[in-house]
Amino acid sequence: MSIKRRISILTTALVMFTIIATFSIDLYLNWNRLLDDKYNEVTSISTLLDNSLKGTYNDLLEHPNMTDTEKIASLNEKLQPYIDNITDSYANFGAGYYVKELNSIVAFGPNFDEASLTDMSKTSDAREVYTTGLPLKLYNYSQTRKSYVVANIHPIIRDGEIIGHIWSNVLIEDLFTLFKDAFIKMLLLLFIMIAIGLVGSRIITNQYFNNLKLFKDQIISEQGNIDLSAFSPELIEVYEAVSNSRMALIESEKRFRDVVTAFDEYVWETDLDGRYTYVSERASSILGYSPDELLGTLKFDYMTNNDKNYVRETFIKQFESNAMPVYTGEEVYTKQPKNLTTFRNIVYKKKKKSGEIVYLSTNTLPIFDTNDQLIGYRGVTRDISLQMQHEQHINQLAYFDALTKLPNRTSLTQEINRLLQFSDDLAILFIDLDHFKSINDTLGHRIGDELLVVLSQKIAHCLEKGDAIYRFGGDEFIVVMQNFKNVEEVISRTHRILHTVNNPIVVNDMSFFTTLSIGISLYPAHGSTLDILIKNADMAMYKSKENGKNQYTIYNDSMRDEVAETFEISNLLNEAISDNQFELHYQPQVCITSGKIIGVEALVRWIHPTKGFISPAKFIPIAEESGLIIKLGEWILRHACTTRKQWLDEGIDNIRIAVNISLKQFQQPDFIDKVLSILEETGLQGRYLELEITESIAMNNPEEVIKKLQALQHHAIYISIDDFGMGYSSLNYLKRLPIQQLKIDRAFVQDITEENDYAIVKSIITMAQSLGLDVVAEGVETTEQATILNQLNCPVAQGYLYYKPMPAREIYNELIS
Repeated sequence: MSIKRRISILTTALVMFTIIATFSIDLYLNWNRLLDDKYNEVTSISTLLDNSLKGTYNDLLEHPNMTDTEKIASLNEKLQPYIDNITDSYANFGAGYYVKELNSIVAFGPNFDEASLTDMSKTSDAREVYTTGLPLKLYNYSQTRKSYVVANIHPIIRDGEIIGHIWSNVLIEDLFTLFKDAFIKMLLLLFIMIAIGLVGSRIITNQYFNNLKLFKDQIISEQGNIDLSAFSPELIEVYEAVSNSRMALIESEKRFRDVVTAFDEYVWETDLDGRYTYVSERASSILGYSPDELLGTLKFDYMTNNDKNYVRETFIKQFESNAMPVYTGEEVYTKQPKNLTTFRNIVYKKKKKSGEIVYLSTNTLPIFDTNDQLIGYRGVTRDISLQMQHEQHINQLAYFDALTKLPNRTSLTQEINRLLQFSDDLAILFIDLDHFKSINDTLGHRIGDELLVVLSQKIAHCLEKGDAIYRFGGDEFIVVMQNFKNVEEVISRTHRILHTVNNPIVVNDMSFFTTLSIGISLYPAHGSTLDILIKNADMAMYKSKENGKNQYTIYNDSMRDEVAETFEISNLLNEAISDNQFELHYQPQVCITSGKIIGVEALVRWIHPTKGFISPAKFIPIAEESGLIIKLGEWILRHACTTRKQWLDEGIDNIRIAVNISLKQFQQPDFIDKVLSILEETGLQGRYLELEITESIAMNNPEEVIKKLQALQHHAIYISIDDFGMGYSSLNYLKRLPIQQLKIDRAFVQDITEENDYAIVKSIITMAQSLGLDVVAEGVETTEQATILNQLNCPVAQGYLYYKPMPAREIYNELIS
């Protein structure tokens, strides 16, 4: 066989081997990278779900004495939303919770099926985590997804005990789908490279002999006629083989660089000083710099300062642990290596040529010469910005409220637990928006949501540096205050919040006059844990609501007794109605100019046989919440009408008796029939009766409200809007309502000397007069308030300045005097 033939075969074999080996290695690396990426993602989901489960499973159970089946159902109700949120956000991913005590899966997705809430398979490898206590990486069959998956099994450890596990997985078939596209592209590239390699091998062989001939000619031309026959055939053959190998090496290097350019990663090499000696073309698409621009620069150039320090520390830890020399950008650690160890997935940020920040992941290998001396580093770097965006999105879902973008309960728990370890003083403000249910009921949840967003921004804007606001749920917010000298400073900051929110808020071209009820608890005086501090602040907030809203209350230990008292009242209330323990008191409404009584408002009082007087502020909210307000309201209406008929029989004419109607009472289908039936039963004419409804009633299904009010008006019953100004009624609906009177809320009357409240009262009186409505000012307690109301042409007032509520026999004496 001729030397040319042998060289041709050798070159072709070398090309084929290089291409196939490169293809095989890249195929293997792509598959393993895909597996690593997906396993990292499912691991992140498992960790997220573990963080979402605070405490133990028993902490989620409302009643510890439930059966196992009931516990499984209850836990599913609590935990399934977390699973659904994850599986909805990330297609093709699955996840779930398993409880060891119950021997059952309690929540999973996607494709949730209650029938699958059973024990895991007896042969499941997931049971290994209960022996090792460590997360487990699996490639096996999933009983919930009915297919093979890449899975992360994450033990849930509480107080050193494994109480269950969380799994997250992705289908192997989905990985095959992703891998198939890459494989087809690589296979096409392989065929192209093989064809190029074969043609190139042929060309190389021919070119080699042509160049050899030219070289021989040059030797002859330069040195004269040389008899090549003087060289032995073996020497000539060696010479030719060496020359051919050099050419093949050059071509092989070129092909290697071409293949490297086709990778998603860019390949690089540095010397001992950390300066780039080689960078593949892919770097230009990832970093924006060409390879020529990067050559000679340090690997640490363009890194952000924090990441530069992080990567240096990582190099030191990784390579010193293997006794390897390390260049950190500042100095070289020169220890002889014990073994050749790579490290993977060093994540950091670099600034691209455009100024954009990109997340990178690097795998690095030290380069040693034949004497095991370190001569540089080699590695591959890929862009993982999209993966980081996904992880940040998961973090956003877990720790921030979707509506207001504020930190949520989970964030609050983590931050407070951290602060409790290092802070000497904290203040927890539990904030609730007053009358928010009325807004949702009358204007819809979209307007309510927009109002919450604007409100949260206003509160956040007036906080001190170091303070933070969290969305706790619904219309509730938590503010955490730090760095205050005393309680007076906490109160001052709280006043600033109340004052800021009291200014009108414009949402969707509508102005809202909002108020807040705030409860305050202080650490460590009022509790040493987050749960206790929030519970106590919550109690204080409800105290603010009981005291009239639009204010703050600092927690004290007596509030615990009030909560117990509330529970007791709810049990006694139904019995009180049946035993006729209630009586009505009456507060006159008077003409401001003459002082003459022109009407009275019936107010219920509860005189308990053993507890004595119980305030309406305590039992009315309980009655409304329990639904007993319907029965109580009917009792009040009947007794008020009976009393007014008695006065009429005694010759007292020309005054109306006003009765408050609750929302639940008004919404009853037989409400109109009930009112007319009581009038007929007591013999009272409708013109002597006034019914007071709130703005929230008037704006709840306005068309239906108009029909009911027209039916009442048809029987000459007088209709009044109570507590006007505290709701969010539309002027367009207000002018359509068949009403006769507006009652200005006492909150505005009490502060009428203030500029804002003065303007509001004036606007209400002017609007009422323009609509032909009567006006009554509630809560008048001082002559200054009465004088201002008189100046504003408010005709009627009601309050302690004139009369307190009094029993029927006392008001009767006032009426006949």
